[in-house]
Amino acid sequence: MWSNTSKKNIDRLQKVQNFAARIVTDTRKFDHITPVLKQLNWLTVTNTLDFKDAIMTYKCLNGLAPTYLFDRFKKRSQLYNSNTRSKDMLQIPFYRSAAGQRSFLYRAVKIWNDLPEVLKSADSINSFKVLYKKMM
Repeated sequence: MWSNTSKKNIDRLQKVQNFAARIVTDTRKFDHITPVLKQLNWLTVTNTLDFKDAIMTYKCLNGLAPTYLFDRFKKRSQLYNSNTRSKDMLQIPFYRSAAGQRSFLYRAVKIWNDLPEVLKSADSINSFKVLYKKMM
């Protein structure tokens, strides 16, 4: 729901999460929040949104999501005949506007292409989740 929102709204959500972490752990206002979030095993808002998109992308590419979502993803090898290093990467859709670049397809492709091969080749959704969180 919040994945395609603006950076300003994500920053606001992060401030709310930081405040909640301070209340839960009784941390003072000017103490660094990153160690507190790690202690609670909480991902930042941006990382959480990327995590959710990565999970949905994994489901789409492994037949665990509806076909209308799966059909939107195209590998570069399907579009181009050249045999390059990036043939197994997903094709990034072209959007001129920032709103288009906040769409699910654009975000999902960008996140997926940046993932290491170990994550992309995970056996199950649960192992994908565990590996992804360890990577963060």
